[in-house]
Amino acid sequence: MNLQNEVLSLPKVDLPIDRCEEILDREEFGYLGMSRGGQPYCIPVNFVYSRGRIYIHTGLKGLKWEFLAENPRVCFTVSVPGAKRTGESPCHYTYEFESVIVFGTASKLEDPDSLEYLNRLIDKYRTAPVLPVPEEKLAKLLLIKIDIEEISGRQNL
Repeated sequence: MNLQNEVLSLPKVDLPIDRCEEILDREEFGYLGMSRGGQPYCIPVNFVYSRGRIYIHTGLKGLKWEFLAENPRVCFTVSVPGAKRTGESPCHYTYEFESVIVFGTASKLEDPDSLEYLNRLIDKYRTAPVLPVPEEKLAKLLLIKIDIEEISGRQNL
């Protein structure tokens, strides 16, 4: 038996940029991938997409800042799971999905725009009216800004 001929393969299709942006606008979390000295590091994050950039809320300290200080080049990915497909054999099992991957350069957003993007993050995730973030809390958080240099998407439907 030739397993290569037995494996179910749904056609993987490249997504147009506007569809990638729709997914980034809609989805609620993604994964930020970084590396330093040959060691990869990937974490789940909340984010907001706006005008060719991704903004991620974070604290002032943490391992991610150590990685980004050494290497600001990052990748960011979002996936939208679909239905599981099965068949007579495990070789016929697969999942439907859409996914977006972004490559870019990350930096700290420390200018006056940071409050605008923090508010966009809050608006994206809130389910009811919320009070403003207290000043003492604002002093303890930062936003990571990813300037997107390359974006692509795929679907397996």
